[in-house]
Amino acid sequence: MNVPLQKIVSALGGEVLINRPVRHEFDLLAIAQEGLPMESITHLQKNMGFTNKTMSHILAISESTYQRRIRNQAKLNKDETEKAIALSEIYAKGMEVFEKKNDFEYWLNAKIVSLQSQKPIDLLDSMIGRKQVLNVLNAILHGIYL
Repeated sequence: MNVPLQKIVSALGGEVLINRPVRHEFDLLAIAQEGLPMESITHLQKNMGFTNKTMSHILAISESTYQRRIRNQAKLNKDETEKAIALSEIYAKGMEVFEKKNDFEYWLNAKIVSLQSQKPIDLLDSMIGRKQVLNVLNAILHGIYL
């Protein structure tokens, strides 16, 4: 992982919202098997400034299913949890790079030349897109402006 484990956990609301201790990456594997609680996901969603529609799109579930899971305090399935963990890594890296939430949100919604003039937010619904967004954030962090 490109981001310290505790920053990923913090982006998901910490061990309190995750409902288990997280000491190493194998704990994230166990969390993926169990599924993340919706409280953790809504915490990440709020931090990223996403609507329910955007978050449900990224997780590849319908908005109505997403809202029902929030109401029922359900958990995500394994695939959705893995996407959320990857998204939390992007959030943690974005905050490391931009330091201010508003600056990171602006960048997520701006057309970025190094992403073929696409908005980072539009790439977060695929593994390859998330990887590209993370690569650009790492480049920016190291003073490489692609």
